[in-house]
Amino acid sequence: MAPSNHIPDDIVFFVLSKLPIKSLKRFECVCKSWSLLIENTRFMNMFRNNFLSNLHCYSYYDQASLFMLVHGPYEDFLYSFSREKLESKVKLNISTPFVHHEEEGYVGDLCIFGFGSISGTFCLYEDGSCKIALWNPSRDEFNHIPPSPVESTLPEAARAICYITPYIHGFGYDLNTCDYKVIRCVFFVGRHVEEWDYVPSGDVFGDTCLDPVWEIYSLKSNSWRKLDLDMPRSVMGTEDARLYMDGVCHWLCQYHSPLAPCLVSFDLSSEQFFVTSIPDDCFVVGASYVYLAVLNGCITSFRVRENTFQISILGELGRKESWITLFVVGPLSCVLRPIGVGTKGEIFFRTKDRRVALFDLCTQMIEKLGYEEESCSFPSRVILYKESILPVEGISS
Repeated sequence: MAPSNHIPDDIVFFVLSKLPIKSLKRFECVCKSWSLLIENTRFMNMFRNNFLSNLHCYSYYDQASLFMLVHGPYEDFLYSFSREKLESKVKLNISTPFVHHEEEGYVGDLCIFGFGSISGTFCLYEDGSCKIALWNPSRDEFNHIPPSPVESTLPEAARAICYITPYIHGFGYDLNTCDYKVIRCVFFVGRHVEEWDYVPSGDVFGDTCLDPVWEIYSLKSNSWRKLDLDMPRSVMGTEDARLYMDGVCHWLCQYHSPLAPCLVSFDLSSEQFFVTSIPDDCFVVGASYVYLAVLNGCITSFRVRENTFQISILGELGRKESWITLFVVGPLSCVLRPIGVGTKGEIFFRTKDRRVALFDLCTQMIEKLGYEEESCSFPSRVILYKESILPVEGISS
């Protein structure tokens, strides 16, 4: 009997379902039937199961600790948890590292940028101000970031009509120069509280133009410098839509650009950016909440809209067609918004009754935990921390 060139679908599905998403999307060009794999329910079930079974293999944050940052009405708190279900809560002794003066008036919330530490270091900032510090919890060490030229050289005439409002878009580690870097976009916002209008573009006071400015900070040089780039901006005040992975900072742009919706990726070494468009089936228009994280080495988008929870993963940067919607779960009547991802890919939510719930991707089950949020207005955030005993300066030098 002559050998057959036909490979049974069972074998094809078994092999292809074990591929990384990047390789799978590239194999779609082999033949028409393979190009339709993601529309095949049976195949996608196999692919999801393999994806979930490998969650523990690709996590940089395996064996990491869970931190929870809680914004109270008068004070911010940070807790450490020894288990995935937010058990054995320990309050950490952290006070704001920022010094305030009476003339500054309003004091903003203490915030931690990103969904996890980078080489044991967090980027702290104060909401609504220009104050930033790098913090190593293991050493209880703070490294205060100095003001940028934009802050220190703005003429008094400009200060009289506008606020300096910075939005951090990225914090990460330059693998080529072994240097921590921070990226932010600085805006100048009118002082009319009722409107909060932006200062009209092109208004100039002295030699200072009040258009938005992109800046980058280097720990090695301990200084800021301007980036002459016109990058799409992230959602204002939506820190959950920004992340760092393998020397690149990423943020979601939903508005403010003709390229939106898209993922913007900024390479810390080359200091260049590129954009990955997001297809309609992976982008929920009008989503209430958006959260970015890393699962199995893939950039993952979590979206909530009308009690439906959607998870999409990106196979390859720069390729719109490499997005795949992995799960659509719902309706989940109790879920309000995602607040973090655990060490094994479990997803933490804030519920509508101000409790914290855990969603297990493998079982597709949601469980309310014993932790109740202390504030209606200021939601908690679950953050991953992987310990490092190296000082902040020692890592970058």
